[in-house]
Formats: sequence, C-alpha cells, structure tokens
Amino acid sequence: MINLSKNIKVSTVNLKSTEPKYEHQSWTGQIIQRLTGIQYYELEFTMTFNTKDRSEVLAFIGEYGQGKAFEMQLGHLSTYVGNQTGAVNSTDVLPAGTIVIPTNAQQLGLGELIQFTNHKKIYRIISSTDTSLTIFPALRSGVQAGEMIRYNGLTISAVLKADNDYSMPITNIVEMKFSATEKF
Repeated sequence: MINLSKNIKVSTVNLKSTEPKYEHQSWTGQIIQRLTGIQYYELEFTMTFNTKDRSEVLAFIGEYGQGKAFEMQLGHLSTYVGNQTGAVNSTDVLPAGTIVIPTNAQQLGLGELIQFTNHKKIYRIISSTDTSLTIFPALRSGVQAGEMIRYNGLTISAVLKADNDYSMPITNIVEMKFSATEKF
C-alpha cells in the first residue's frame, strides 16, 4: 500500500475498465459481440504537493517508476453502499477461468466490484442469486473453499505505465498526473 503523508494530496482518481472486444452485425441483423483479450483496469490519479515536499513524490517515482507494483485504495469506490452485511465466502474450490462463484447466503448486487482474499484482481458482478455470483472477467487465479470475498475496502494493485511524464514544474504548488495499469 502506498503510504503518503498528509502533505501529498491524491485526487482526480479515475478507474477505467479496458475490455478488448469487437461487434459485428450479421446479414440477418443479429449483433454479435466477442471479447478478444484480457479485461483489466487502468488507473489515473493526480498528486498535488508543495515543492518542499517533493522528496516523498520522488521516492514514490524512484520505487515504482520501473515497473514495481503498488497498492492503492480506491477511495469512494472502495466504500460499499449496498445491502450486504457480514462475510461472504466462496463455498467451493474453483479453478482459474470460472465465472460462477457459489457463495454462502448474500445480497451483493449487479455491477458491484469485488475481490478475493488471495489475489488482488478486481471483478464486477454481472449476475447474482442468493447463493451465487457470476463475475466478469473469469477468475484469473483459483479460489479456495471458504475464501473470503471482499466487497468493502477494495484496493488496486497496479504498475505505473512507461509513458508517464515525470517532469516536475518549478512552482510552489506542483501537480503531477500518473497513469497505471492493474497488475494481477
């Protein structure tokens, strides 16, 4: 987890789902959509700080600017606002590639974001019953029976993109924009 002091403000956080897909309309008028690759999230954020506090940001760039993964809370997106209370667990051992997750009784809703305890990939719920969740994308790692499903306090594991511009303006208050890609 990146641990910045109160002197560094992280703002304008944007989380974007990248889903490589194409759409085709057949001669009968039927529309066909296909996913052509792996879904992942892209993250953009801004750090604002006084020039005198730049060493902390330079340390962040020094540590993570060469492809090392960092974890970051998702702010308002990590605060759950639905009806679920209490723990939600997978009730079965599931291999990578699975999309239907059997669970104990739960009330998680469509479109909500979740994570599993043993890996950091963020998943979106696309269908739900009282005892199962259908997720997108398919599991990237296996899930153990009884593994906790996190729906509150989500974090993203990401790596800074190679095309970030680490130039620092010579002003009293500095604003630097960063972009990163989910690492799973």
